[in-house]
Amino acid sequence: MKADIPVSCIIDAHVHSPVMKNTKEVNEYLRKLVDSGIGGAVILGIPPFRDLLLKVSYDDILKEYDRTKYLIDKFAGEIKEVLTPENLFLMAHQLSESFCKFIKHQEISALSNFTVLFPANLALEPDALATILERSINEGFRGFKIISTLFFKYLNDPSIETTIAVANEKGLPVTIHGGCDPGIWELPKFCKYGDPSKLDSILSKYRDAKIIIAHAGGYSAIAPGVFMDETLSLVKKYENVYIDTSALPSQIIPLIMKDFPIDRIMYGSDYPAVSNSDPKLYMEDVFFTLLNSGISRRNLEKYAHENAEYIFNLECLTSNYDLIK
Repeated sequence: MKADIPVSCIIDAHVHSPVMKNTKEVNEYLRKLVDSGIGGAVILGIPPFRDLLLKVSYDDILKEYDRTKYLIDKFAGEIKEVLTPENLFLMAHQLSESFCKFIKHQEISALSNFTVLFPANLALEPDALATILERSINEGFRGFKIISTLFFKYLNDPSIETTIAVANEKGLPVTIHGGCDPGIWELPKFCKYGDPSKLDSILSKYRDAKIIIAHAGGYSAIAPGVFMDETLSLVKKYENVYIDTSALPSQIIPLIMKDFPIDRIMYGSDYPAVSNSDPKLYMEDVFFTLLNSGISRRNLEKYAHENAEYIFNLECLTSNYDLIK
């Protein structure tokens, strides 16, 4: 165990799989994760959505930008200069090319401390979607990922219920993106598709399914914490709803630890989408911020790995730390 990380082991409950073309690239990706100091990870995919994105014109983006520019000026601070309509449009298209293939997942899922979640293609009809989700389980995936923003669908859409229904039947977890997304989804018109409160009607039917709301519902460059209150309401209402804190500023996480039930919070980085340069630095920033805020060592252990071990049926391997020099 490295002395500069104040817990016995860490599971990163939210990392993304970039496009990996061969086994060498898979090994390099896994090495970067292990070298960061984690003892396990939950790896998520994003399904293809480029065709849907092409239906949104630049004029659509420009109109929404002009309508809500006052919010960007008020809340975006130093980054508002890069949040131009051109950049938002470009970022969205870059995202559609960067994280939309899930190759070589068998090599990853063969490792006991790495769980791979299958991305639900919400553009499919419910019956077709259910068939593909069930097939993915036979291929080695151990849960599902929902990211409704990219499909311009609210979280009460029938495709969402289909995904949760299959997961519930198979006893598998579902991680659901909460909040905005890079690019055009930072604008309110499109960010609204990531509002977790829309899940309420579905969650009332599936009270045994393990549901994880990613980013505590707060993913946003402009307004971090955007749907955090809505997420907290769901967590208080449903005992089967959990969160991860991936991609959130480290200063926000102590507040989350005090507001949310400690048994239902997990560490996540969102690597490489957010902590691309060095996931280890983000990890250390988060855990030292928590330690300095007065969070007990016992609660840190729950947050760091124990909750994820239970929810995702994972084993956190402390031997990974021996590989770090």
